[in-house]
Amino acid sequence: MTDLRVGVIGFGLAGRLFHAPFIAATAGLELTAVVTRSPQRALDARTEYPGIQVVESVSELLTMDIDLVAVASPSGLHAEHARQALEAGRHVVLDKPPARDAAQFEALIELSVSRSRHLIVFHNRRWDSEFRTLQAILDEGSLGTVHRFETRMERWRPFGKGGWRESGTPADLGGLRYDLGPHLVDQALQLFGPVDSVWARSLSVRPGGSLDDDVLATLMHSNGVTTVISASLLTAIPGPRFTVFGTLGAAVLRDVDAQEDALRAGQRPGLPGWGAQPDSLARVASGDGTTTAQMPYLDGQWPHFYAGVRDCLAGVATSPVSCESALATMRVLDAIGAAARSVSQ
Repeated sequence: MTDLRVGVIGFGLAGRLFHAPFIAATAGLELTAVVTRSPQRALDARTEYPGIQVVESVSELLTMDIDLVAVASPSGLHAEHARQALEAGRHVVLDKPPARDAAQFEALIELSVSRSRHLIVFHNRRWDSEFRTLQAILDEGSLGTVHRFETRMERWRPFGKGGWRESGTPADLGGLRYDLGPHLVDQALQLFGPVDSVWARSLSVRPGGSLDDDVLATLMHSNGVTTVISASLLTAIPGPRFTVFGTLGAAVLRDVDAQEDALRAGQRPGLPGWGAQPDSLARVASGDGTTTAQMPYLDGQWPHFYAGVRDCLAGVATSPVSCESALATMRVLDAIGAAARSVSQ
């Protein structure tokens, strides 16, 4: 079978670290081209991937023999770039957030169906080490019936870095609701299912900031679980990544997945031990509350996303991230935005 040729729109942080290395490492996929107008990023792409074609525009990419387009441009351009690729008859992997809101994303889904093309949102953190470990703990059943889930992505950046993520306009889709929110909400929905109601508070706290840098939300799931979400750039002592409380016990997973740090340090998928975190342990308390155990983290498996994309396009597997699940995440993100606005009024 001929390898599927892939073009990546954008070679900033997302394209360079979260897409290109995994496409290049996936058997059956060929990293063919990237779109960037930056001379330095073009040089970086050619240095790391000899023979890759670098073009300056999406329209130029879409004249090439490309099967799949990975949209890794700034968030405010995601929906437009996905639309262009779908209308040109290409399959699309779309980084989060896939659109401004659920309605805009629904229009993209309808377009993909009308063109018989796959549209797959890049919810790679379904393959985080701590998320996989928590899934295994829940599947084992020792916590009993879960009633509360706390999930955090908290960092300490008291001074903004500028750029569209932190100081852009609303059209740029910056801020934490759009940046970290998709990860946190998607994982909660994967674990505990649909949400009936939402409360949220969203603030811009840092001096000179124009976008939300501290977000707190509560999701009431249909099955009775309450999820508490914290996304913050102003947390000098971050809380545990996950805490889960059930009728028979509780679990605390403090450490975060190590794959992003490995990528930033220059490591690439395919190396021995990729995704392993041998020193990370989940703490589980059960029974009378005094019985505790430690469970080693399962390996992080981000490479499974693009392997799933390959198999989906080959017709031998379903999409690794269904449009229905990605749309559910967008609807909850919309509800968080609406709830936060009502609280601030």
